[in-house]
Formats: sequence, structure tokens, C-alpha cells
Amino acid sequence: MQNNFNPELGNWYVASLVLQVRPEYINEVKDKLATMPYTEIHGEKPDDGKLVVVMEADKEKALVSKMESLQTLEGVMAVSLIYSQRDEIN
Repeated sequence: MQNNFNPELGNWYVASLVLQVRPEYINEVKDKLATMPYTEIHGEKPDDGKLVVVMEADKEKALVSKMESLQTLEGVMAVSLIYSQRDEIN
């Protein structure tokens, strides 16, 4: 995850998600996640097709857009929001 946060931007949004992926697509999905800024895989069960992902953004709409984009990845069957938080910087 990149550490380019600018505190002058205001709030910081964080979401934890569980992705259910067809096991044969797990590596492709992991590769796509690796290209997304402020996105990390924190856990995985490849045989079960499960990934625990944390996403961050400086704007709520940007975070929602990133989460919605996960549903379009080939092999992703479900995206479940587990936790979300807004940190007020200023």
C-alpha cells in the first residue's frame, strides 16, 4: 500500500472486505488487486476462494467506486463489506 497520504485533504476512509472468488481465478484477482492504489490483501484461503482485502481512499465516493469495481473482476462471485471507518484528520 502506498503511503502518499496528504493530511490537508481532510478525512481518510478505510474498508475491510471479504471477496469470494472462484478458486481457479484467485491468482488473477490477486494480481489485479496488487495494481490498485491503497489496496492490500490481509488474508487468503486460496482453496476456498476467499480473500480479505483492505481498501483506503481520501474520499468516500472514491472508496465506494473502488469497492464496486471489485464486482466486475472476472472470477469474483461476491464482495462483502465487513468494516468501514472514517478517520477525521483535521
